[in-house]
Amino acid sequence: MSLNAKFALSALAAALILNIPVAAEESAKPTAAPAPEAEASTAEPGKKKRYNAMAIKHYNRGVELHQTGFLNQAVEEYKAAIESDPTLLEAYTNLGLIYSFQRSYAKAIEAFNKALELKSKDTTALNGLATVLYARGRVDEAMTKWKEAIDINPRFASAYCNMGTALENEKDYSKALGCFVKALRINPKMADAYYSIGNIYYKDKHPAQAYLFLSKAIVLSPEAEFVREAKHQISTIDGQLGKDEPATSPDLRMNLIPPQQNQAQ
Repeated sequence: MSLNAKFALSALAAALILNIPVAAEESAKPTAAPAPEAEASTAEPGKKKRYNAMAIKHYNRGVELHQTGFLNQAVEEYKAAIESDPTLLEAYTNLGLIYSFQRSYAKAIEAFNKALELKSKDTTALNGLATVLYARGRVDEAMTKWKEAIDINPRFASAYCNMGTALENEKDYSKALGCFVKALRINPKMADAYYSIGNIYYKDKHPAQAYLFLSKAIVLSPEAEFVREAKHQISTIDGQLGKDEPATSPDLRMNLIPPQQNQAQ
């Protein structure tokens, strides 16, 4: 899978959990539609701002279209929401996610920066901006934004996973593995992270470990884009070692990922 494709998947996955209020990595399912009164990013501490009702209507319609893959229509709804209420931060963030997926990077950067003007510590916008900066070759800036997002929210699994993907692409496999492991500690069902670890072990000629992680990735996400390549890698391992070898090889390391723990809600 290409680097851009892996980032695009992460962006869409993040988009599917977005609805007011946004809490990336804190919910695996879409949250309920916002009430007419919601806490705005620009509101003073302890105060709430009533979003424009028409803005909320357009925004929620945009989320529905976004979730079902009608991205161009979702863009128009998010724009309409912003026109009705320019303080609706999540509309800018979702625009950035769509533009990232469509590789309209200049528009994505503009949208994420608009969101950060409203809330400088918005982790979803920081993660999205980092992804786009990396795609544009601005590696150091991207790493800075990912680290900033993680400093704000140490449980932001997608930021760890995206940073890991970038480090893997830069061939810094040791640090990449560290990022993917942290992502899995937070979200043990993150199939992309399992695949990435398996892919690194496969390239580094540790077939037993690769077999485990590639197999786990397929089980967790059998329809993912990486599945075809993962199956090819597993088939190659089978041909090298025999189908029973990965389960009994003395090279097997079972302690890379710690036991699952109850996740904070």
